[in-house]
Amino acid sequence: MMQISFEEAAIGHGLEAEVPPLTMTIESGVPVAIAVETDERPLLVSMMLGGRIHPDAGRILVDGREDLDELRRRTALVDTPFVSEANAGTALRVIVAEEFAFASMPTATRFVRRFLAQHQLKDYTNLPLRALPPVKRIELFSELAVLRPGVEGIVVTAPERHGGSPSDWYGSLAAIANRGLTVAIVTNVATARALLALGALPPLAADTVAAGDSAASSSPIEG
Repeated sequence: MMQISFEEAAIGHGLEAEVPPLTMTIESGVPVAIAVETDERPLLVSMMLGGRIHPDAGRILVDGREDLDELRRRTALVDTPFVSEANAGTALRVIVAEEFAFASMPTATRFVRRFLAQHQLKDYTNLPLRALPPVKRIELFSELAVLRPGVEGIVVTAPERHGGSPSDWYGSLAAIANRGLTVAIVTNVATARALLALGALPPLAADTVAAGDSAASSSPIEG
């Protein structure tokens, strides 16, 4: 079980801050919907959650410790623009083989085909990524991310940008969270509200964590 906490963590300062101070905690068990606005903020908040960038102010903790290297090792960014987003024209079998290599798994074609068949994607094996329906794209990249050794949490960035209804793809993320992994979905306000209605939780508020209460705060983060 992994806990990630922001304590007034921010990128930039004052009214021009790219990410204004955030205080929140996410835990394992149920997907957490984190709502942020502006074009670049989902990317920055995702990278902060994954330990990829250091805040200009405040702290980011993993299990109560300020250790971004550990956070980076234990998290994977899923389909994050400019960071882990695959090329839309690349064949699915090539993408899966590359992800297998990152996970130190055999990359032979038979293993790739077996994995795709297990996820009902056999017909897409030789097709480009752009042909994959949004619901399958989110499921596939999330499942590939958790194959990597040491990964205990995933950060899914702006899944709504691919289209489709949250009700179509939320179940695959809930299934991953049900295995005991931390699942953070960084999205816009409208999608976060839809996810909350489906069973996702907002981040825990600071006072809730301090009190040891498992109940979540009443609303997602809004920037």
